[in-house]
Amino acid sequence: MEIDGKKICEARKLKGLTQEKLAELSKVNLRTIQRIENKNSEPHGNTLNSICEVLEIKIEDILIQGELIDADFVFGYKLASKWKRLFANLLEFLIFFAIIGLPIILFKVIIKGNNFNELGSIGVEYTTAFSLLVGALFYPLFTGNLGHKIFGLKVISAKTGDDFNKASDGAIREFLKYLMSYLIIPLIWILWDDKNQNLYDKFTMTLVVEKQV
Repeated sequence: MEIDGKKICEARKLKGLTQEKLAELSKVNLRTIQRIENKNSEPHGNTLNSICEVLEIKIEDILIQGELIDADFVFGYKLASKWKRLFANLLEFLIFFAIIGLPIILFKVIIKGNNFNELGSIGVEYTTAFSLLVGALFYPLFTGNLGHKIFGLKVISAKTGDDFNKASDGAIREFLKYLMSYLIIPLIWILWDDKNQNLYDKFTMTLVVEKQV
C-alpha cells in the first residue's frame, strides 16, 4: 500500500496549512513532512494517523490512484501472515533450545548421571524468569523477539500503530506468550482471527506486522 505524498500536500493546502503548521499540529518532524510530500518517504503507524487526523482525511484518500485498501494492512503496515508468525516462533524456540535447553540436558545426563526419564520438565518459575528477561532485552532492540527479527517482523500497538519497543511492555507480552504456551486454545486462536492475533496479542493490544523495506 503506497501513500501519495502529492495528495497529502493538496489536502494540507486545502486546509490552509503550511508544512510548518502541519508539523506542529501533528507533532511530526518538519523534515519528515517535507520528505513525505516529496515522495521520498512514506508515513506509517502513529505518524500516518496523526497527519490524517489533522488534515481530516482517511488513509484511502491518500493512496496512489487505483490502489485499493487491503484488509491485511493496518497503520500502513502489512499484517504478518499466520504461517510467518508460526515459523518465527518455532525458529526462536529451536535457537533457545540449542543454546540453553540442550546444554542443560547434556549436563544432567553426562555430568550428573541422570537418565532422560528423570529429567522432568522446566518449572514455571524458570519459564517466567526467562520470558521476562527475553522480552525486556529484545523488544527495545528489535521491536519484538528474536523470531520477529529474523523474519523481518515487528510488534506495534493495535491502538496507535506505535512501535511496541519498551522493555516493560516486551517483558509482559513475552511472559503472557510463554505462560499461554501451556494451554492450546490461546496459541491456535490465530487460525480464526481476522487480524492474525493470538490471545496474548489481544491482552496486550498488539499486532505483528512486516517491517517496511
